Amino acid sequence: MIAVLQWATLTLCLMCAAWRLPAAFKGRNAGLFWAFLLLSVAVGLSLPSIYLPADALLGGRNLANLAVRFALYAIFYILAAKLAGAYRAAHGQRLIRGPVGVSVLVLIAAGTLVLFLLSDLPVSSTGLAAYSDQPTVRAYALAGRLYPAYAAACLLRPSAHAALTAGRRIERAAAALICSSFAMVLALTALQVASLPVFLLIDLFAYGAIVCMAVGLALVWISLWSTGNGSACRPLARE
Repeated sequence: MIAVLQWATLTLCLMCAAWRLPAAFKGRNAGLFWAFLLLSVAVGLSLPSIYLPADALLGGRNLANLAVRFALYAIFYILAAKLAGAYRAAHGQRLIRGPVGVSVLVLIAAGTLVLFLLSDLPVSSTGLAAYSDQPTVRAYALAGRLYPAYAAACLLRPSAHAALTAGRRIERAAAALICSSFAMVLALTALQVASLPVFLLIDLFAYGAIVCMAVGLALVWISLWSTGNGSACRPLARE
């Protein structure tokens, strides 16, 4: 079941990246294209059939897993900054793009790198499953959840407010999906912090959050297209 969800999520992310490619070539909102492309990379590297040969090309010491972590940090920074502007969340925008947000990102990224270097990871293992008994690997996995959770917490309230108050039904639906994505990211982090053995639920939250975000952004684009970019979420259409 999880494998089917993984492949379906990867297909959706690749479709979204392809959808944004023409606009990116024209210099319009290239950030969303790169976010979807990085998301495709992150989801693809969660699949053993992609992760193992990709990591082998990098030396077979799980550098591909580290690449996934940093790709996710970039994705959440790009999307959170854009959504904060779209929902006119000035406070959220400061928490993402201001000194506090940048400091949080740098500290978490540095901690992630240090924990990775302290871990003994001699052989490729998808999701580092073969090394889950190492304290540094468990701390590394938890660190990888922190920045996405921080960005989700900054945008949860503005997206929920838009889901209730946006003028058009399609905009409310888009905001509700995006809000659901952020809520699942926070729930996923809480489960990992609590070390609960609910691996199926963790996977469902992880891939469900990606699907909700991708579909929500697609609905935003449809709204923009149908109104000639007159939507309240017009900032998402700009660079």
